Amino acid sequence: MLAAASSFATWDLFPVLENHKGQAKLGAAYKTYEVKHRDYDLFFVNAGVRYTVIQDLELALTIPYRALVYVDGENIGEERLGNLQFSTRYQFIPVMNVFADIGIPVRDIDDDAWDLNFGLQFSSRINQLINFGSELAATFIVVPDYDDVPIDVYGGACLRFAVTPQFTPYIGTLFTLTLGGYSDHGYQYSHGGGHVALGPYIGAIYDFNDFVSLDAWAQISRYVNVDNATLFVTTGLSVLVNF
Repeated sequence: MLAAASSFATWDLFPVLENHKGQAKLGAAYKTYEVKHRDYDLFFVNAGVRYTVIQDLELALTIPYRALVYVDGENIGEERLGNLQFSTRYQFIPVMNVFADIGIPVRDIDDDAWDLNFGLQFSSRINQLINFGSELAATFIVVPDYDDVPIDVYGGACLRFAVTPQFTPYIGTLFTLTLGGYSDHGYQYSHGGGHVALGPYIGAIYDFNDFVSLDAWAQISRYVNVDNATLFVTTGLSVLVNF
C-alpha cells in the first residue's frame, strides 16, 4: 500500500498532548504522478482535531476530501470524501505510545475499504536541538464483500530541529512492506507480498505564537523493488491551532 509511504498515518510521531490540551488542523496537499504515459494531478484538503481527554490518552478525528482530480490536464470529476479517520494514542511511558487508527468509508460501508492500523511509537529528545520520533505498525485493508485482507507493515522516523523557539525544520521517511493477504484459504503470498515503498520528506513548522502554527512539507515516494515503479511527488501546507 503506497499510501502508507506517501502520507502521515498518525497525527505525529511524538508524545501526546498535555492533559486537556487540543489541536485543530486545516490542511491542503497536491500530488502529481505519471502512470502509463498519463499525467495525474490531485488536490486534497483535510480538517482534523485531536484532544487529550485524560492524562496520556489522546483522541483524534480527521476528515479528508479529494477536491480535484486531473488526468492529462482534464478534470475527470472524481471528487469525493475520503474515509473518516478515528485515532487514539496512549502514552504508557514518557517515550512510548501505542496507537490504533480506523478509517471508516462514508460513501458505501459495504463496498469501500476500511483501514485498520495498530502500532507502537518511540520518541526521544537527543539534545536541546534534535528531537527524534518513530513508529512501527501493521495495517489491514478490509472490504466487507471481498475475501482477501491485504496486510502491510509500515513505519516511519523523523528528526525535528529546534533551530529557534519559533522555527522547527524536520526531515524523515516513511516505509511500507507488503506482506501479502489473508483469505478464506489461509495466508497467501500471491497478493503482491514483498514490495517495499519509501517516502522521504522534508518540512518545517513555524509558530506565530503559542496558538497558531504553519506546517509546510514536501515528499517523494515510490516502490523501490518494482521495475518502472511510479514516482509520487506530494507537497502540503497546514494551519495548526492549539487550544
